[in-house]
Amino acid sequence: MGFKQTGYSGVDAEVEASVRAVRAINVGRGTPFCVSTVTGTIGAALAANSPVFAMRLDPGAAVRAFIERIRLEYTTIVAFTTPVTAARRLALFRGSGAAAAGGTAITTAQKKHTNFGGTSEMDTANGGDIRVSTTAALTVVGLTFETDPLRQMTLTHVGAAGGFREVIWEFHATENSPVVLEPGQVLAIRNPVAMDAAGTWQLGVNVDWHEAAAFS
Repeated sequence: MGFKQTGYSGVDAEVEASVRAVRAINVGRGTPFCVSTVTGTIGAALAANSPVFAMRLDPGAAVRAFIERIRLEYTTIVAFTTPVTAARRLALFRGSGAAAAGGTAITTAQKKHTNFGGTSEMDTANGGDIRVSTTAALTVVGLTFETDPLRQMTLTHVGAAGGFREVIWEFHATENSPVVLEPGQVLAIRNPVAMDAAGTWQLGVNVDWHEAAAFS
């Protein structure tokens, strides 16, 4: 005799009371998607709180987006005037309101399983929005961000030309709870303080997430 717990997409996980170990038969996690992109060369002295990547879940979506993993690859192109600068950093913020504008639009998220599920509610055709900067900040008129970042990436020590830093932020269920976006919410990479003089840089962004109707 046992009981069932409904997964993200309605697929059941069965727990059997007759055995000491919990036995998960199958746990649905919704439809998995990913996006991989690279900014252009971002100009020097980028103003504080400028988004260089943003993704927005369709305001009319019947699903939530569960962000599982983000990988950032930062490279300095032209050296900053002061190579080592305290507080130089990028950070992950959640916001709500209008979609970002400008930059390069990524109209379609990549499905991680070609034969499973429909298209992403981040897709332009479905009312979502994903975009990346070319040389300057994305426009965020009508978009309000939360005060505190979800994660930060320090760049204090990579101000020389060719300086490289990579981070991987894990949010998947086996380690940390996913970051959840409700319909109309935005996830963005911003710089909490202004980038200092002369330095230009490029950022690679890779995001993995799944979309499902509800929490398990």
